Amino acid sequence: MHVGLIGGIGPAVTFRYYQRLFEIAREKKYALELTVVNCDMPQFLNNFLQNKNENQASIYADLANRLGKAGADFVVLPSIGGSFCLNEFIKISPLPVQDIMTPLRAHLDAYKGKTLGLIGTDKAMNTKIYDLTNEVDWLIPNGEEFDDVHNSYVVLATEGKANKKDSETLISAARKLIDRGAEAVVLGGTDLFLVFENHQLPFEIIDCADIHIRHVATLAAK
Repeated sequence: MHVGLIGGIGPAVTFRYYQRLFEIAREKKYALELTVVNCDMPQFLNNFLQNKNENQASIYADLANRLGKAGADFVVLPSIGGSFCLNEFIKISPLPVQDIMTPLRAHLDAYKGKTLGLIGTDKAMNTKIYDLTNEVDWLIPNGEEFDDVHNSYVVLATEGKANKKDSETLISAARKLIDRGAEAVVLGGTDLFLVFENHQLPFEIIDCADIHIRHVATLAAK
């Protein structure tokens, strides 16, 4: 199947999805069909911060329409922060939407009754990834650290690279969640791989982006 990818939220994760889908297709020996369209990051951030769900959903729908004209069979939204308007987008999308929530929810079934830490944007943390599941107990950063995690993540996603200060903030927050009783930490932002993939940490990390990519790769192989 032909993959349609909404890119640009942010640039690093767009490349990661392409690279991993390419690698999986090569390993599984099938031809990858993929088209990427760019979502304007400043416009997205404005809609995200001002809770303009309908505005952003309409932008996504226009991008999905372009992907459909290019031959895409479905549209991939590779962003948890970008899923703040997912319900609105699904209603008006001209293509089936392969969102990150569905495979992530299925993956977390194995953690029922357990305590998981969560870092990401303020919306992702406050809503526990948009009320993804009540089957686990969630822990999120407290006080000023909550704002620090959000701000560090926004810089990470916007710049498409990790700096020392923000990396230390995010890793420290993850460690503290483990110290408070979390059995694993969920990376509630697809750009967080920029920090965590280069560190060997003594606790489990659940990478939402990797789960989503493997789901999309399964569809791409059909």
